[in-house]
Amino acid sequence: MLKPLLCCALVAASAMPGVSQAGPAERNASRLSTRMAVPAKFLVPGTGYEIAFRTPESKPVSRPPSDALLKALAVWLANNFDLPRNASSPAIELVSPVKIATFRYMGFLSDKPQDTASIPPGQRQVVAAYDADTGTVYLSEGWTGNTPAEISVLVHEMVHHLQYVAGTRFECPQAREELAYAAQQKWLSLFGRNLTTDFDIDGFTLLVSTRCAY
Repeated sequence: MLKPLLCCALVAASAMPGVSQAGPAERNASRLSTRMAVPAKFLVPGTGYEIAFRTPESKPVSRPPSDALLKALAVWLANNFDLPRNASSPAIELVSPVKIATFRYMGFLSDKPQDTASIPPGQRQVVAAYDADTGTVYLSEGWTGNTPAEISVLVHEMVHHLQYVAGTRFECPQAREELAYAAQQKWLSLFGRNLTTDFDIDGFTLLVSTRCAY
């Protein structure tokens, strides 16, 4: 049975069948890597929390985001959107892109061939997901938080966590994505970036992803 709330961040993918869209963790890291200059340090507005981006010479390490970063993003989201303050942080797990894709389309984490074979072909790549049943954000095992784009994925899922904490109801699962993408876009704009440049998500794709299919 599908879980009652599956909220996921997507990126563009070529029209290839099945879970081949997810690809290895290295491809995820490359896909979310910066194509423009990233400041060495960035103060999250209204929080006092400073993100230290690693220099190109240093090798980023894949690890879950700190609780301090989660709390700073929650404050930033509450300052900019109608979302609750002082909410507890979600649990974070780094899992394979294949497992995230299975969770998105099947409702459970799995990388077994019999489960991944059931994923609809030609779907967009899934880079993160939120499980309301457990209060867990699933990020790709290649996530480092070393680029604005990678952190924007976390921002997207933090919106879903705060929506769930607030008990916000929506007409359909797609409707809850509108605010998540708006927050992700606003975060990227702080660095002169946007969903199109970093994720190939254009206006039409965004419309389809955020409107109920009646």
